[in-house]
Amino acid sequence: MKSKNSWLILICTYIFFNSSFAQPNPAFESIKLPILFADSLVIKNQTDQYIDQLKNGENTNSSNNLDLKYYNLAVCYSAKKQTDSTCYYLSKCIAESSNYNNLVLTDTDFEFLYQNLCWKKIENKIDSAYLFLNPEATNKELAIELYHIFLKDQQARGLGLKQKDKIPVNIDKENLKRVEEIIQQYGWPTYSMVGKTAADGAFLVIQHSGIIMQRKYFKQLLDAAKRDEASKESVALLMDRISVHLKGMQVFGTQVYQIKDSVTGKPSVYNYFPIKDEVNVDSLRNEFGLIPLKQYYSLFGIDYKPAIK
Repeated sequence: MKSKNSWLILICTYIFFNSSFAQPNPAFESIKLPILFADSLVIKNQTDQYIDQLKNGENTNSSNNLDLKYYNLAVCYSAKKQTDSTCYYLSKCIAESSNYNNLVLTDTDFEFLYQNLCWKKIENKIDSAYLFLNPEATNKELAIELYHIFLKDQQARGLGLKQKDKIPVNIDKENLKRVEEIIQQYGWPTYSMVGKTAADGAFLVIQHSGIIMQRKYFKQLLDAAKRDEASKESVALLMDRISVHLKGMQVFGTQVYQIKDSVTGKPSVYNYFPIKDEVNVDSLRNEFGLIPLKQYYSLFGIDYKPAIK
């Protein structure tokens, strides 16, 4: 069977490599919708203008964008530091859809609400929405905890982070400590235990740790993925990260790095680490739910030429 062969290849490769680098986040893509920034509104003195436009139906394409409209109205009122109105429109946003729930909890424009009772209500509504969307989660308390660990991990990498000086300090260390405690108590957090996003949160914490932790927990992630209790994409990402660290080459082609400009010394263009079997890599990627390398590398501006069989 082809799928069994893929797992055999992966396991053998893991043994071979078992004698950190840039990649796009598998669970979170950059939000490319027109989200407003409170600081920018204040600096440009445009807050009231945008409030009027949003309330009058401008800046939205259709009724399908009501959640975005409410979100941006919340940002506008956060710029004015009007707690009640900010909370009101955040509540309307999350009631309209769950599309912006993750961003609501990470957007630094809303930090001034954190000690307010309304913020706790918003958090509770979003947590309830997560459990509603993941009815298979058997450990609901753990599901919510790992969901928030996932959000903290993503905020540290830019989700909702609108000011560079707001980057959380020591969050990876704190997350890793707790995730290790969770794994020791419950085993690897699976989809049926905590839901997909929360389980992927555990993976991301390990992925963003050091090589020792990555190697320590790879087998547990692999075993969960073989039972469809974890993502095969996550296995590929972690496999490649370990492989590049130990051998300087990768299996799935997921790992890229930036080359510094010779003049400015700043990171500029991307390149990818050597791939063990470029001729067959796309077939293997397909088995693990990954898009073709040419399409993947185009996200980094790399003009990849697939190897010819």
